[in-house]
Amino acid sequence: MAFSLLVKHELRLLWREPGTKVLMGVMLLLLLISTWSGAVYFTEKQQQHEDATTMARALWEQQGDKNPHSAAHYGTHAFLPVTLLAVFDPGTQPFTGVSLFLEAHRQNFAVYSPVEDRSSLSRFGQLTPTFIFTFLFPLFIIFLGYRSVIAERENGMLRLLLSQGVRMKHILTGKAAALWILVSGFFLLFALIGLIVLLVSGSEATYFLRYALMMAGWLLYFGIFIHLSVWVSAKAGSQAQALVLLLGFWVLSTLFVPRLIAAAADQVHPVPDTVSFQQAVQRQLSEGIDGHNPLSEHTRAFEDSVLAAHGVTNPADLPFNLGGLMLQVSEEFEKEVFDYHMARISLIHEQQLNLFKLSAIVSPAALVRLFSMGMAGTDMAAFNHFRDQAEAFRIELMRELNEDLMIYAVGDRAQGYTAGVELFSQNITFEYEPPRAVEWITKYLTHGLLLLLWSGLSFGLLLTASRTTEV
Repeated sequence: MAFSLLVKHELRLLWREPGTKVLMGVMLLLLLISTWSGAVYFTEKQQQHEDATTMARALWEQQGDKNPHSAAHYGTHAFLPVTLLAVFDPGTQPFTGVSLFLEAHRQNFAVYSPVEDRSSLSRFGQLTPTFIFTFLFPLFIIFLGYRSVIAERENGMLRLLLSQGVRMKHILTGKAAALWILVSGFFLLFALIGLIVLLVSGSEATYFLRYALMMAGWLLYFGIFIHLSVWVSAKAGSQAQALVLLLGFWVLSTLFVPRLIAAAADQVHPVPDTVSFQQAVQRQLSEGIDGHNPLSEHTRAFEDSVLAAHGVTNPADLPFNLGGLMLQVSEEFEKEVFDYHMARISLIHEQQLNLFKLSAIVSPAALVRLFSMGMAGTDMAAFNHFRDQAEAFRIELMRELNEDLMIYAVGDRAQGYTAGVELFSQNITFEYEPPRAVEWITKYLTHGLLLLLWSGLSFGLLLTASRTTEV
C-alpha cells in the first residue's frame, strides 16, 4: 500500500471520529474569542497609551514658570508601548507596570500593572491564543492520537496491514503525517486570521517576520506531541495506558515542571525586597556628591576643585551657576549608583531565567513560551529594553534642565531664577525605539533550535518504535 494511501486512510478515520469535529469546533471558537478579545484589548490600550503620552507632554510643557530643578522634581511619565503581537502572546506585560515616573535623582520602578485590576482567579487562566496553544492544543492532539496504533492492534488491522507487506515504519509515519495535516491545517487557518489582523493594522515588516517565526515555533511544539502520541500508542499495552501516559507527560511538561522550576529559581536566586534595595542605594549615594546638600564632605570638595580650576574663591564669580553644575554631576553619580543596583536585579532575573531554561529538558512547553514571548516582544528582556531607553531619556532631560540653570541663573538672575514654556516646550520628547530585527533573532535563535531539536528527537523516537513495536 502506498504511503499516500495510508495517510489518506488515516485522515478519513480521524475525520469520521465524532469527537474530532467537536474538539476542532470548540478549539476554533476559543481561538476566535481569545483573538477578538485580545484585539479589543489592544485597541483600547493603544488609545490609552496615545492619550496618556499626549497628556503627559502637555502637562510638562504647561507646568508654569518655575526653577528648572523644581521642574525636574515635577517629573513626567514614559509609557510602555503596546505591541500588536501581544494579542497572540501577552507574555509578562500583564504583570509588569505600564508607566515609569521620571524625575530627578532617582530611577523608579514601573507601576500600574494590568493584573492589579483583576481578581486572583482571572490571573491564573487568562484566555489568550498562547494559553490555548500551550495547554489545550496538546490535549487536542493527544485525544486524536492516543488510539492511532493501539486500536488497530486490538482489532487486528495492524497484523493484516503487515501481512500485506506494509512496513511498520510507513504505518507509524503515515499516522503521524495524518495528524500533522489535520493539526497544521487547522492551526494555519487560525494563523491566516492573525495575518489578516496584522495586514489590516498596517504593521511594519518586522512584525510579520516575528509573527511567522512565532507560528513556526508553535508548529514545532505541536509536532512534539504528534510524534509522542503515535509513539506511545505504538508502545502502550492498552488504550487506557496510552492515554494515561500521554496525559502524565502533558501534566509534567505544561504544569508541574515549569512551576516547580520557577519556584526553585525564586529560592536559589532571591530578589532583594524593596526596603533592602533602597537601603543599599542610599548607603552608596552617601559616598558621592549631593546636589541638595552643599555642606556634605563630597560636595564641598567638588566645589573647591571647581573654584580652584577657575581661579576664583567665590561661586558668584564663576561664569556659570555652580549649583546647576553640582546638580548635573550629582545626577550622573546617582545614575551610576542606580545602574549598578538595577543591574544586580537584572542579573538575578537572568539567573532565574537561566535556571528556568533547564526545564526545557523535560518541558517543551516552557521552551516554546520563552520563544513565543521573545518573538512577540512581550518578555522581560523587551520590558528592560524599554526601561533602559526611558532612563536614557530621563538623564538627557535632567541634563537640559541643569544646563539651563547653569547658563542663565547667573549674576543678578541667580536668585529666584525661573523658566517657563519657552524651555519646557523645547525639551526632548520620549520616543521608544524597538530593538533591531538582528538583535532579537540572535537572542532567541537558541530557543528556536532547541524546539527543532525536541521535534527531531521525538520523530527519531517514533522511527525507533517501528523496529520494536509488538503486533
